[in-house]
Amino acid sequence: MIRYFDTRSQLNSPMPFTEVILQGLAPGGGLFVPERIPELGLGDIAQLAGLAYWEKASFIFQLFEPDLPRETIEEVARAAYGSNFDHPEIAPLVRVGDRYVLELWHGPTLAFKDLALQCMPLFFSAALEQKLARDSRVCDFLILVATSGDTGAAALSGFADRPHTKIAVCYPAGGVSPLQERQMTTQPGRNLTVFAVQGDFDACQRVVKEVFGDESFALELAANYNLRLSSANSINWGRLLPQVVYYAAAYSTLVTRGAVALGDPVDVCVPTGNFGNILAAYYAKRLGVPISRLLCASNANKVLADFLDKGEYDISSRTLIKTPSPSMDILVSSNLERLLFEVTGDGEQVRRWMEELRSAGRFTVDKQTFAEIRKDFLGSWVDNKTCIKTIAEVYRETGYLIDPHTAVAWRVAQDLGEERPVIVVSTAHWSKFPADVTRALLELEPEEPLEDDELTLLERVTSLAPGQAIPQALRAVLARPVRFNNRVAGTGEALKQAVRAWLTS
Repeated sequence: MIRYFDTRSQLNSPMPFTEVILQGLAPGGGLFVPERIPELGLGDIAQLAGLAYWEKASFIFQLFEPDLPRETIEEVARAAYGSNFDHPEIAPLVRVGDRYVLELWHGPTLAFKDLALQCMPLFFSAALEQKLARDSRVCDFLILVATSGDTGAAALSGFADRPHTKIAVCYPAGGVSPLQERQMTTQPGRNLTVFAVQGDFDACQRVVKEVFGDESFALELAANYNLRLSSANSINWGRLLPQVVYYAAAYSTLVTRGAVALGDPVDVCVPTGNFGNILAAYYAKRLGVPISRLLCASNANKVLADFLDKGEYDISSRTLIKTPSPSMDILVSSNLERLLFEVTGDGEQVRRWMEELRSAGRFTVDKQTFAEIRKDFLGSWVDNKTCIKTIAEVYRETGYLIDPHTAVAWRVAQDLGEERPVIVVSTAHWSKFPADVTRALLELEPEEPLEDDELTLLERVTSLAPGQAIPQALRAVLARPVRFNNRVAGTGEALKQAVRAWLTS
């Protein structure tokens, strides 16, 4: 059985998968990482192509040896990847011009987070049920989530009405697209709520982490509400493991189509904010998937691109920039910590770097660490105007319509050169961002005001881009009543008070 260490070396002994997924964050604020990475042989990769997606997922999950029965793992995978997705391949790989686009938006909330968050809650429930079978006095869980847009809707959808859990999602007020906000504030479910937190995403994430770090509040939740805190953000290993699957699946598809010979490398270009999705590609590479370069695509908040260029992570003098790709509007990329640990194996050094980031807003890695990171990762960034322009160019040249996040990845793949086949990761359906897609098709500036409402803008895109359709899942969201209008000040104390009020309502 593979167990999990702590990136900051604060854990006395490694933990099994079920405890890691329930706990979410490691003691002392670190993240869980596996003690070893299993091996996926080329023959295994070739065989994946003949399997249904849920079977591919089950196979890879079992490589990581979770402390759950085999039949439970298979049940989780089968339930996670079924009729809740609108494409039989779940994460299809499509040819667009000379590139391959990995479409990760066929789930219920039209974003890549569904690939993890239709699965993780099922693992969470299985782990909790296993624990309850041993001790009926185990607390229920409160899942507390900070989102820059897509995670919130996907987490709410995945955890809605699941037994023994409640979920509260926090998003930056004014920092997500109107449709992302509506997906969250209209979500059905008896066990959930949503808070709009004052400030940008980094402030929102900081407030949530402050609540997680408050031991007295944890004791209060346990004593008064029989609840224990956990997370559905990508800090939770249960979010990352399902994302490894689609990179292996995509490569096996390329081999089946004859696009690459088995064993020949490909590049992967990922629009990146919190570093979780591209880190999953890194773990896929470590697993044995023949990935050469991991191309990290940033928007105007280019802290990751700068880090991958110089080895210095510096947010001390940056202000978060609002962009057409709001899910990437992040300056503190939490999952980078996992990469630093994987490269160095030195939890104490990682802890020092994270403390420097917290206290001074910056840290610089040593030359050896930077050289190791650069063996796998290369970064670049795209400004707002280029992002919008790229949407128009891709549609004009190929007839394929992409969202602003995918546009960032498309342009970075182009800018960094294409020495070998490249998979561009498409993280959201265009319909979640109709204002910026409209601006692109009309060749307007990114800041150009548009007076139409969301539904009118969606219809306008379909008239400008014949053949495009508004997904039924989004029409259903627009028909749902708004349930939540909670505004919270950007402090940990304000969030704790809001949670108390919800739990006692």
